[in-house]
Amino acid sequence: MKMKSAAAAFILFLNSFPVVIFAQLIPGEKDYFIEAGDVLNVEVFPAGEFSKEVTVQPDGTIDMPLVGPIKVGGARSADLEKTLTARFSKYVANPRITINVRKFSANRIAIIGEIRSGGYFEYREGMKLLDLVAQAGGLGDYPRAGQVRIYRRVKGADGRTKEEVIKADVSAVMAGHMDKNFALAAGDIVYVPRKRVYKAAKWISDNFVPWATLGTFAITIGLVTRK
Repeated sequence: MKMKSAAAAFILFLNSFPVVIFAQLIPGEKDYFIEAGDVLNVEVFPAGEFSKEVTVQPDGTIDMPLVGPIKVGGARSADLEKTLTARFSKYVANPRITINVRKFSANRIAIIGEIRSGGYFEYREGMKLLDLVAQAGGLGDYPRAGQVRIYRRVKGADGRTKEEVIKADVSAVMAGHMDKNFALAAGDIVYVPRKRVYKAAKWISDNFVPWATLGTFAITIGLVTRK
């Protein structure tokens, strides 16, 4: 009776378990190779007055307070943080530098989510949705291929930049509906959501299965002890 009650309680818990979807950032920003045209937010701690938002110049350099011009084109974000830390340490005690890419160069495009090899790719004129999916190694194991989103920044009638969200259906494209194979634009971010069944299966394997195994082990110990 107790075992049935425990099983019922577990099923009730599963049914009420909230599925929380967090906004997903592009993976590997610290491994991103900086290039001309990128806009970087350089934070200097504890000397915030030297923090600055800079645009990487065509020659691949940025100009920072105190340390002057630095060659950053082709460097990883993580490596640049180390370089700037070393430079600023001559003027600031125990500096901590963080770099965030606020805007990517116009010839970059990204795909994230349930994809084999998500990340940044070079944008090519005439590039389409399926081209990017193929370049990223194809969809992952649990994609919601019919609910893909393309995030694009466009200028409105008032001249202000706003975000446009385009709904896309990769499964339809793969089924031969090439009219749904949307053309991409430089700077687009494509997001492939993941099916919830993946999250549930992973949670069960990480949490329920070990406890179930432990319970079986405890029952076995009890039987041996009674003998």
